[in-house]
Amino acid sequence: MSSSVSSTTGGVVVVTHVHPTPQSAEPTHPVGIQKFSKGRPMALGTVQIMIGLMILLLGIVMAINADTLGVFSGFFVWGALIYITAGSLTVAAGKSLNRCRVIAALVFSVIAAVAGCAAVILYSLDAVIWMPCYHYSYGSRSCHSSQTLSKGVSGVLAVFHLLALIVSITVAAFCCNATCNCGEQVSQPVTKE
Repeated sequence: MSSSVSSTTGGVVVVTHVHPTPQSAEPTHPVGIQKFSKGRPMALGTVQIMIGLMILLLGIVMAINADTLGVFSGFFVWGALIYITAGSLTVAAGKSLNRCRVIAALVFSVIAAVAGCAAVILYSLDAVIWMPCYHYSYGSRSCHSSQTLSKGVSGVLAVFHLLALIVSITVAAFCCNATCNCGEQVSQPVTKE
């Protein structure tokens, strides 16, 4: 319900209209944050969490009987925790559309992208380089079958880390677009000198 008031002052009529905001109106967010929500952060964050869990589970399976670079580095644990944290922050930023959470998701997505790049290199080398069999007798078939199995799991982990790298770069791009306002035109007042 709107109301109007008119008053006359010095021969000038002033009319004031008041339009109340509807009760169900949602708070408006800046343009960048609205663009971030169009990037489906909930889905991308869920994918990051699922990739982190798959990497953790495959890494635990691989750690039982494999002498590989990935197992020695422990990347399957701390890399998975980075992906799960980045995904959780992305989901939280998608739910609340809070600028601070979007920045936190940006920071952890960049960290996850760097970790993903290192992991792709590590697990690709792991899948290609043949380690000598120390625990088996010379020519044992169990050594070669164990190495073949660990090379296959390393290849799968390299693919998962590549997928995590792509998702992390995508989330970081959406977060950066939401926080930097570099694509928006800001009108500047014109001054005469």
